[in-house]
Amino acid sequence: MANPRARANQRPIPEWADVIRERRISLGLSQEDIAARTGEQISQRTVSALETGTTSLDKMAVGRVVSLAAALNWSGRELQEHTGVDLGYDTPSIPSAKLSPVPSLHRVPVIGLAAAGAPVTDEEDARIIGWEYPTDTEYRPHMLCLEVDGESMNDGAADGMRHGDRLYVDPRDMQLQEGKVYVVHIHGNGIVVKRARKLGTDWWLFSDNSDYKPTRPDEATVIGRVYYHQPRGKRL
Repeated sequence: MANPRARANQRPIPEWADVIRERRISLGLSQEDIAARTGEQISQRTVSALETGTTSLDKMAVGRVVSLAAALNWSGRELQEHTGVDLGYDTPSIPSAKLSPVPSLHRVPVIGLAAAGAPVTDEEDARIIGWEYPTDTEYRPHMLCLEVDGESMNDGAADGMRHGDRLYVDPRDMQLQEGKVYVVHIHGNGIVVKRARKLGTDWWLFSDNSDYKPTRPDEATVIGRVYYHQPRGKRL
């Protein structure tokens, strides 16, 4: 039987597209609402294209798929289960009743710190140097995952930030707070990691490694706050 939402003289609309549309409607959201919930990573036009099957769900970049799932109040795995579209989440071969609960994982691209000026939305972006898999606990919509370049934040402590470590960054959190760590763009000197300190009434951005000189905030643009540090497994 043909799909009742099939376009005239064109192929039927796939069932997964109906699932996305019906989920949106059940949440009382418009296509514009879904786009807004993704922080405009997905436009209203793309939402419409998904709901008609014009844009294929399994061809979208992973970051956009995760944003769509979150906008629909689903995890990426739940989006896969409800739509029946393979989005790369493994399906257990052992009955789930015999398994211990496992948190959902999110696939997030890692970009080199020196190239961290903007979020990555395309899985083919040349700046991607690897992948990180935060759980629901550590994942945040629109998060950036950056790889540390250099030893400016290595103070010699066991949990210090070393070259090659990975940082989870929230680009929506740019208000300086005492002692918190931020990724910043120093004008004329690239993207670096610094710790905010308030000396009297003035803010400064320090490296944990004392061999590096501090920077004034008016010489830099804050990209976001570092809230998690891998592989130390440390929330900041």
